[in-house]
Amino acid sequence: MTVRGKQAKMFIGAAVLAVAAAGGCGGQQSGSGSALPSATSTVSPDLVRIRGASTDDDGGSESFELFADGNRRYRLTMLTGPGAGYYQVWDGKVLLIYSPDEDPKYQRIENPGKDDSPDNTFFYRPGTEKFEQFCPAAKRLGTKTLFGRTAIRYHCDKVESSAHMPDMDAREIALDEKTGLVMAYGDPEQVITEVTFGPVIKADTFSTEYPPGATSTVVTPEGESTEGPPDSGDVGPNEIGSFRLNAVGGGFVDSTSYGGKPFVIVAGSADGIRTALGRLLPMTRAGKPPVVGFLLVMPPEDWKGSLLNPKDVDQLAASISKSAGTFAVPVGLDFKGAASWAFSGDVMVPPDLTQVTIALVASDGTFAHLTPAREATDANLRDWIAALS
Repeated sequence: MTVRGKQAKMFIGAAVLAVAAAGGCGGQQSGSGSALPSATSTVSPDLVRIRGASTDDDGGSESFELFADGNRRYRLTMLTGPGAGYYQVWDGKVLLIYSPDEDPKYQRIENPGKDDSPDNTFFYRPGTEKFEQFCPAAKRLGTKTLFGRTAIRYHCDKVESSAHMPDMDAREIALDEKTGLVMAYGDPEQVITEVTFGPVIKADTFSTEYPPGATSTVVTPEGESTEGPPDSGDVGPNEIGSFRLNAVGGGFVDSTSYGGKPFVIVAGSADGIRTALGRLLPMTRAGKPPVVGFLLVMPPEDWKGSLLNPKDVDQLAASISKSAGTFAVPVGLDFKGAASWAFSGDVMVPPDLTQVTIALVASDGTFAHLTPAREATDANLRDWIAALS
């Protein structure tokens, strides 16, 4: 797997490791490098720039650059190879992702929950829980000089795969003696080529704002996406935006199927959706306007996966689909109200699973009517649907 592949999985899957700053213990030493253009000085004692290279099983290679301001924020950029130009920035609250080969190219994950935040640990201290997870049964082996600094070597037992750590064989790592930065990761396919403490950086190195003219996708804390203007942040509460939800029974419920035409959304529990459909479908003959369901779902408390990991989401969706049953219309699994947050305008408020909401969406994506199902009479619904069509 390439560095970019590993990083995309680890960073977005809330299991950031020092593999971006990784290399075998015999990594090549180099100088500190030149300052970046149009830059400003920093005084953070654990601000570091790391450059490295990676090879895969097929002999392919790529190089990367990582700026880490302690464990507070980071910027990872792929410099060469298949993923050249790809980058991620985490500022402590927002994760910005740029993928030059995708459309839209930008994604923002705003205020992710504790379980879904990037675990951007690049600096470790022996005796802490993080260090034990990263280097089980650590045995100190002495010191060595790496990149002009004293590094402490450790032998680590095998790491078993978990939601926050990939599996890793027993290996030797090295931590910077002063800061705890991982300077040697123990992966022979990864080589650090440069480490610079206290580098000069650009003023926007850790900025998660959209560049001018960016094509953007805003991602909610639970991982579902809504397209919006690049400089305006989230889609406002008066419009539904775009959505792509795992569908009950497989596939996806995607906003592109309804773009440019009016449609009706029913959001709530499985039983609530079925009850509302019993009222709505006789009023929407021949699927005009079409009706779609958002099944509000909260992951089980004992679930070990992450909603930012597509594989975890697919597995959870398959499990929930089995118990949800069938519906007369397409129904998407709306985890934690990630798509229907627009009904309330507050992504941080958990959805009310006891309430069924009916949203009539006009052809321009704005809400023509938004109401709790229990407050709308059949006469109201018929009039609204007739006006919408």
